[in-house]
Amino acid sequence: MPFDDLEKKELISILELIEQAQRSQSAPDVQKLILRAAGFLDADFAVCGLARASSGGAPVLTSFVNGNYPEEWARRYMSGAYYRKDPVVRFHTRYALTRTWSEVFREFKDDGAREVVAEASDFGMKFGVTGALYVPEIDNVALFAFSGGRDKFGERHKRLADILATHFVRALARCSRESLIAPGAGFAGEGCPEGLEGKA
Repeated sequence: MPFDDLEKKELISILELIEQAQRSQSAPDVQKLILRAAGFLDADFAVCGLARASSGGAPVLTSFVNGNYPEEWARRYMSGAYYRKDPVVRFHTRYALTRTWSEVFREFKDDGAREVVAEASDFGMKFGVTGALYVPEIDNVALFAFSGGRDKFGERHKRLADILATHFVRALARCSRESLIAPGAGFAGEGCPEGLEGKA
């Protein structure tokens, strides 16, 4: 992949992030990594996780690391199993491609998708970009989402998020059994957070 279109400053930041990803061994390490990447991408929020389609086709969130999503939003998201109707998760469990949220939202017009998008907007997560990469060894898609309240995510952000996702995926896989949403929370059953097995 040629990097002629990137500025020297961007290349240096990317190399530093790749080095940090290689050293990341735990959920707190990955949290620091995605928050630093959010700064690089001029995003307000960051989260990452692993997801896949269930046998019935509905998305299942198998693991995640919350960078700095508001605690109340993260609690609602998990307790309400919003990942099942979240257009970003639904899109990326079918297509492991990097896309802006605006592009993804155009493909999902159902009530469930609109509900999640509207509620996320209330918490300041209206626009974003998600880098996604399929991980065949664990049959999951690694998602790295960066978002904010302003419409500033475009082709440049897609390009950078795509590069970062390629190098962040191993760090996420190493800590995929942890969650920062509730300290000590583990994952059980269909890869769902304990206590949510019946909702997946």
